[in-house]
Amino acid sequence: MSKECLEKVAQTISFLARPGQSFLLLLTGEVQRERAAEMLGMRPCCFRPQHSSKLGNDFLLFTNYDPGTRLRGWEK
Repeated sequence: MSKECLEKVAQTISFLARPGQSFLLLLTGEVQRERAAEMLGMRPCCFRPQHSSKLGNDFLLFTNYDPGTRLRGWEK
């Protein structure tokens, strides 16, 4: 996902989500780590999605809430 695409996602979320009341999941490339934190207040989980094909970009799952044991918690 490009920077511009993530900006549009963040803008859409701001229209649809209720501040402090919406639980968000974002699956995107690891290269978006800083932008996901900056734009959406999301942190990566320890859960690591796997590709069925040999894509070169590692993916991460980000949340705006503490995922606890369900998704193996946040990265430390």
